[in-house]
Amino acid sequence: MGNITNLIKDVASKNRIIETFAAKVIEINTEKTSLHDPEDAYTVNIMRADGAIIKNVRLKASIQDLEEGIISVPKKDSWVLATVIDGVETRAFISQLSEVERTFIRFKNEQNRYLEIDTDVDKFKMLFKEKNSNDSSAASAPSYKNIAQLDFNSKESANISTTFYDENGKEISKNSFSIDEQKISINEGSTIFNLKDKEVKVIIKDGFEATIADTKVSLVKDKLTFEMDDKFKMSAGGKNLWTELENFLEEIAKITVTTPVGPSGIPINAAKFLETKQNLNEILK
Repeated sequence: MGNITNLIKDVASKNRIIETFAAKVIEINTEKTSLHDPEDAYTVNIMRADGAIIKNVRLKASIQDLEEGIISVPKKDSWVLATVIDGVETRAFISQLSEVERTFIRFKNEQNRYLEIDTDVDKFKMLFKEKNSNDSSAASAPSYKNIAQLDFNSKESANISTTFYDENGKEISKNSFSIDEQKISINEGSTIFNLKDKEVKVIIKDGFEATIADTKVSLVKDKLTFEMDDKFKMSAGGKNLWTELENFLEEIAKITVTTPVGPSGIPINAAKFLETKQNLNEILK
């Protein structure tokens, strides 16, 4: 299956015979050993209206060129127009599609950097990557390292995600935004923003949570809690600040001491302590 790029030029110069016919796609031939993505597809198998099967019909002019190109993959069982030049079926190619299952694009520049775009009705992926500079042997398959990636998937809860990589292609940050759940996840869940009507919640991994709503603000760190609505609430280790102050003031108001003539009465300013308790009750809960 030679390159038909030059053959197309030859057709124009020598007026070769071109035959185009309708056919049904019966198989999508994915590239399981692809240098880039095992879902890459460069050929399909088709069946003509007369029942004849033609295998490995091209989706691009040069199927040996794996480094770049634009491919539209037809849906299986859809109808296409296939073209054969001078009756050589091994050089057949798809000239028109009726239904597209998937499209992927791969661009390459002189610095061996790549932009890949892969999309179908449910997903969109954009990947920036580059060829590893230590791939010096022509005999060995090249390897690549990712730079950054953007994904959209309508079937998953994390509908939109971005991923960034270090100079060695190792993932350093993955962030996602869920449209359905109105949730933003930064660096694989280390920080999560939940966005709801009149409420924002921020969760930081390993023990911090903040909620801001139209009725309440709260901060939680391990066993420490601070809340603010019409009053303040502060607690730590299961003990509430207002409860402790309330008990403290009540005990002060009941203080008696030993004297030479017997126990004293309660403090003469006990009412002030109880008044302070009432004031604090309007601030704390």
